[in-house]
Amino acid sequence: MRVLTVFNLKNLIILFLISISSLSYSQKKDFVLVLDAGHGGNDFGAKGPYAYEKDVNLSLVLKVGALIEKNNKNIKVIYTRKVDEFIPLMTRADIANRNKADLFISIHCNSSSSSAPYGTETYVLGAHRNNDNFNVAKRENEVIYLEKDYKSTYEGFNPSSPESIIGLTLMQNVFLENSLKIASLVEDNFKKESRLSRGVKQAGFLVLVQTAMPSVLIETGFISNYQEGKYLASEEGQNVIANDIYGALIKYKKEYDKKSGKTEEIKEVVKEKPLENTSLKVQFLASFNKYFPGSAQLRGLKNIEIIKSGGKYIYYTGNTNLRSEGESNLKIAKEAGFTDAKIVEFNDKESLKNEYYTIEILLSPKKYKERDAIFRGLNNVIREKNNDVYVYTCGKVTNYESAKRLLENIKKIGFTDAVISKLSF
Repeated sequence: MRVLTVFNLKNLIILFLISISSLSYSQKKDFVLVLDAGHGGNDFGAKGPYAYEKDVNLSLVLKVGALIEKNNKNIKVIYTRKVDEFIPLMTRADIANRNKADLFISIHCNSSSSSAPYGTETYVLGAHRNNDNFNVAKRENEVIYLEKDYKSTYEGFNPSSPESIIGLTLMQNVFLENSLKIASLVEDNFKKESRLSRGVKQAGFLVLVQTAMPSVLIETGFISNYQEGKYLASEEGQNVIANDIYGALIKYKKEYDKKSGKTEEIKEVVKEKPLENTSLKVQFLASFNKYFPGSAQLRGLKNIEIIKSGGKYIYYTGNTNLRSEGESNLKIAKEAGFTDAKIVEFNDKESLKNEYYTIEILLSPKKYKERDAIFRGLNNVIREKNNDVYVYTCGKVTNYESAKRLLENIKKIGFTDAVISKLSF
């Protein structure tokens, strides 16, 4: 059994040096929290019936971060990612170590080959107590195979081998008590919301192995379960989960301050009243060019909505009924380079006056007829010529909520590049 590989031994030494530095430095600085949204970019994580894991993880991290930044100026929040991008596991831990973080929280969704399992779990680093724990960690650790130089970066490490993790769990024992504390607080809050808590568990997550501070990995629910997956993908569910994690952090921070002799006031979360019949989106780009989610031009922004108006494609990101989250989404768009971004209010159910929504299903230099096979499944397709290109549209509704449903149905037929278009009568 080759427990201490070159990778293990090398990183044990590094972690030992960092931990000494962190323990002595923690008395002289503000509380630093690193929030890690699991997966991202070409690493989609688990796929549920309503969403990809990477998107839910990022939404939750941004919501937790927004709560902290609004209510607790004495906590410095650092994100491993704020947009849809791939971050190697080693880099995530390195961000926490470089910034001498006091706490590292990695947010994920669980998944199963069966749609039956549901419930939350919060993990700290430790030996796998059973096969279930090992399989959860194995699934998360296998993301290293997406990294270009994983063989040299993680020399000798094998996600499929329980022995590979044993040597690396030794160094984290100094942080185990505090890791267990925050993990228990998180699960306690989940239980208060009448969610099934599967408990605090230990397993060998590589992203936790490399961090030299108390660290937890939160599995916020099973994205593969139809009911829980819908909850995880919903605005309401994400707001509740974010508040639960935030509340646990505040309790942990109070105990941290008490032990270190600090007396700074920490605000308990005040639940913000949602806007009625109004959603806030961030308009960040208007262009004659048509881009799609994942395009480099959109710079990793998520939850993209596109509305064509006046011949231009208008791009929006974020969709919330909370002012604080709208401001947070605006900040993210500006940090991505869209300095002219602005918040726009929508009433999805309000009917337009003198205008209507339709769905732009196809742009083509080829002239098709309404009943051609390419439009099978669609009715009332309209063709118009714009310069040398034919624009094909379908449907006519007067409110945005109906337009989104129409777009979803048309995409299911196969027109995945379709977008909403706003026209005048």
